[in-house]
Amino acid sequence: MLGYDTLAHKRAAMVLSGTVSAAAGAAYALLFGYVGASFAEVQYSILPLLWVLLGGAGTVLGPFIGTLFMFYLIDLSSAVTTAYMLIAGVALVALTLFAPQGLMGEVRRRLWRGLP
Repeated sequence: MLGYDTLAHKRAAMVLSGTVSAAAGAAYALLFGYVGASFAEVQYSILPLLWVLLGGAGTVLGPFIGTLFMFYLIDLSSAVTTAYMLIAGVALVALTLFAPQGLMGEVRRRLWRGLP
């Protein structure tokens, strides 16, 4: 309603995202000399999406907090048992049931209304 061409902004964001992703992939290939099909596994495709949803997709700090939480949960639980992904899955299901807006969404709802 302000006269901005939202379609052009969306296209520019998509082009910028693709450019950064392509540069990261090219840098990885140059650094290690190999990029195989193993990069299409769960840990590279689905888990980052789950980390964002866990932390809170509608917040600025949510993806960062979700990634830290899952990284340390997997790191600490893998030192205890070989079924560390089961522990991560149970934590993910519990947080989805009891905190549907993510960790930072719950912080926003209960403690800090002005959370970005």
